[in-house]
Amino acid sequence: MFGNWEDRLLSKFCKSVDSSLSARPPYCAGTCSIPPEKLVLFYGNDNSEISRIDLSSPTPQDLDSLSNACQPASFGANHEQVYDESYRKAREMNIASFATQFSARNAGLIHIVRRELLDRSDANRGIKAELYKLNVYGKDSFFKAHKDTPRHETMFGSLVVIFPTQHEGGEFVLREGDREWSLDFAKMLSDSCHRPCVGYVSFFSDVEHEVRKVTSDHRVTLTYKLYFIPESQAPVRTTSAPAPYEGSLATPLYKLLTDPTVLPKGGYLAFGLRRYYPVEKGTNVTNYKSCLKGTDAALGRVLTSLGVVWNVMVFYRNVGSYNDYLDEVIVDLSRAPYEIYDFDEAMRGTAVHVEFASIDGIPRVRRHPNAETPSRHFAKVTKVESLTCSRSPYVMTGQSRAEVGELTGEVCVIVELQEPAERVVRKVDSMEVMEVGA
Repeated sequence: MFGNWEDRLLSKFCKSVDSSLSARPPYCAGTCSIPPEKLVLFYGNDNSEISRIDLSSPTPQDLDSLSNACQPASFGANHEQVYDESYRKAREMNIASFATQFSARNAGLIHIVRRELLDRSDANRGIKAELYKLNVYGKDSFFKAHKDTPRHETMFGSLVVIFPTQHEGGEFVLREGDREWSLDFAKMLSDSCHRPCVGYVSFFSDVEHEVRKVTSDHRVTLTYKLYFIPESQAPVRTTSAPAPYEGSLATPLYKLLTDPTVLPKGGYLAFGLRRYYPVEKGTNVTNYKSCLKGTDAALGRVLTSLGVVWNVMVFYRNVGSYNDYLDEVIVDLSRAPYEIYDFDEAMRGTAVHVEFASIDGIPRVRRHPNAETPSRHFAKVTKVESLTCSRSPYVMTGQSRAEVGELTGEVCVIVELQEPAERVVRKVDSMEVMEVGA
């Protein structure tokens, strides 16, 4: 493939789609000025008196008292809360044990998240910021690299607020693929010309992050879990301009979708999800169409503006070494053995039988002679593998033998394409001119 000029043209369009989706960092961060009275915190429990601390100018004794009132911090592993100071050494306090006048929404941080993390074009999406915990990192405290556990399908990220307590170390590090960002909030807060102020960082749930070792004093933070509010519950609907890179994304997408050599017999084009979404057995992944995050959401908006039919679906590759399928649901084949040729029943009877192919419709694998010929082709546009996958072991029996394997499902944005003469794709005003040489 990609041997002649026309194939190289398609290759460049695919790479342009991929680079447009990869360009944006998965976080936003900075400092924000706060009235001094909003930095007062009260804390205590049933067994102690209520204490007060002013986090704009605390004494070392104040911070020691706050830390001593906290519990050892846990972390999630295999759906359980674990205490292990070789992995995380910190202190935490649940929201029932403290009260503060600080509000992420009133401080303008939710507006910043919507504008800088989700793009201006997500201004019509309501956001719920759920206060989760207070953490204190004393000297030698740290939290090794990890990813947050989404607690609901509408949870898209986290917001960490760093109070202006004197400390050294404790840099907040984020990683995605081969990219890394290090945020030194101790320096950012001390160098800020706005006093008092807090630091903030908001990021998608699937972004790896860590807190490096605090070398002196105390680092105090609040953590919020961020959720999309369903449109039916959002109090106000607003509109705004699309994100700047959506114009550069619309152009190669339009070229791909209107090119008659792309899936000339019709079929499905797939785009791997670049953000993680929680799935389990029985999850209907089409529900994520309204809960996509970041560049996944941007892709969905551009596809909608082009007027094409798209959805979120699961691609199951080589089920029983024979067939490929698209389905709306995370399938579980582990409950009972299946007849080795009865794949349609094993796939719930609702899956669409497809054939994995290149974007010009050429099958990528040689099918077994006994395999049924699929009616539609399936092709991936982006090289990136979806971050949201499912796995289910299975046993299939028949003809005096049994086959043991693992069913892997890859959740993708799927565009359904008709044959070239029947495709209807509209141009949008934000499309940019794309020059392609031979």
